[in-house]
Amino acid sequence: MWSVNYRKSLTIITVLWLAFGLGACSLSTVGNVDGNTSPHFQKIALPEVNSRARQLMNRTLTDYVGSFDSDPQYALTYQLSSASRSVLSSAGVDSSLDTTKMSVSYSLQDIQTGDVLTDGSIEAFATSGTISSFHGQDISADFAAERLIKLLAERLYQKLQLYFLSLDR
Repeated sequence: MWSVNYRKSLTIITVLWLAFGLGACSLSTVGNVDGNTSPHFQKIALPEVNSRARQLMNRTLTDYVGSFDSDPQYALTYQLSSASRSVLSSAGVDSSLDTTKMSVSYSLQDIQTGDVLTDGSIEAFATSGTISSFHGQDISADFAAERLIKLLAERLYQKLQLYFLSLDR
């Protein structure tokens, strides 16, 4: 009885191992993904910078892309929004935790046709806090917001990368 279950289990494990092994052969490496999507990213026109948040977002995207063509094919638009919530906690000690939630709504359009190619929204949150210093709380909240913008830019890059990969299939 035990040997029948053992053989059955061994057979199932072997079949699954072969299926996963052969399935992995079709996966692209990170280098291939970057190579396939880079020409598309270089044809994106980023929105104008009119705030520190947009400057950070555009700078982070530029760090991932590298350089952009002078003749763009796509126009990226995005809208950043954030909300904060403070919670006072701790017994006998002044301290606070600030939870900042930030989201970016984005749209990628074809410049020639005006068609929206892909759009969506991405959210992230961070918690920051200090003890008894209002200045420290402000600095901590600003730092958390900047980290969130960079994180959202990274996730936006990944979402667009998935879109561009779907074009090549």
